[in-house]
Amino acid sequence: MMFFNYSKNAPYMHYGVVGADRKLKHFIPIELPGPRLPHDMAFTKNYSILVDLPMFWNAELMESGFHYPMFHPDLPTRFAIVPRYGSVSEIRWFEADPTFVLHWANAYEIGNEIVLDGYFQEDPDPAPLEIPGVDAGLGKLMATIDEQSFKPKLHRWRFNLGTGETREEHLDERLLEFGTFNQRYAGNPSSRYLYSTTTKPGWFLFSGIVKHDLKTGDSSSLSFGEERYGSEAPFAPRVDAASEDDGYLVSFITDMKEKRSECIVVDAQQIEAGPVFRIILPHQISSGTHATWASHDEIRVAGS
Repeated sequence: MMFFNYSKNAPYMHYGVVGADRKLKHFIPIELPGPRLPHDMAFTKNYSILVDLPMFWNAELMESGFHYPMFHPDLPTRFAIVPRYGSVSEIRWFEADPTFVLHWANAYEIGNEIVLDGYFQEDPDPAPLEIPGVDAGLGKLMATIDEQSFKPKLHRWRFNLGTGETREEHLDERLLEFGTFNQRYAGNPSSRYLYSTTTKPGWFLFSGIVKHDLKTGDSSSLSFGEERYGSEAPFAPRVDAASEDDGYLVSFITDMKEKRSECIVVDAQQIEAGPVFRIILPHQISSGTHATWASHDEIRVAGS
């Protein structure tokens, strides 16, 4: 398992690798121009990908003890590509268009290129939402968690290890984020399916799922229904699965009309058909609950 951590006041982050025996195998510092705010990382078969994003603390306010994030559109996004057990001297830096990214999807190697998919924010520092009876400060906070405000779009970066060139493009013009995929295909160039969430304008509420076939460009979608809001939906492979999308998406739903929550299971090969079954939960839970999927055998091995 690869991981990173950072200090909100220090100009560096740490990258490490933990083995199957849950012991630290590798650990290096990555120097940065100043304190940064990375949220996620990605990996391929041979490399890990970390990022220096141009959204970071306002330096003047930091001197007064306030941590207020500010977007710096004059600075590039910088990607640190590190061999799995690489040293500091082996880090390769690539520059790209300025943005902020909450979540990456899959990444993999094709020839001399590394391909990375994620969600490019077109407005990382949006104007405050105008909400009756709510001051600008809270309106600003709401805007930072409203996808209709910060405008994340499915995006692809390509890093050429031979030339040092970065190429990038949007893969979809819809506002999407919080993607999941079949983790058995992590780092695999044959991976083709991604499941992203859509949201309700002005709120941090997931309203549905979009499935992308990244090889053909086709997509399909599922709406959770009126006043029904879901979660980031992990993929659960079917036992003896015959293909990458042969499995299920699991989401927790908060139904505002019925004032209850439920767990839904959706056939990933035909998400437009809706849930194949629903489990009504004994308590209403908060919308947007995160989860991951692991089989009984995987959990048993990890806990042994």
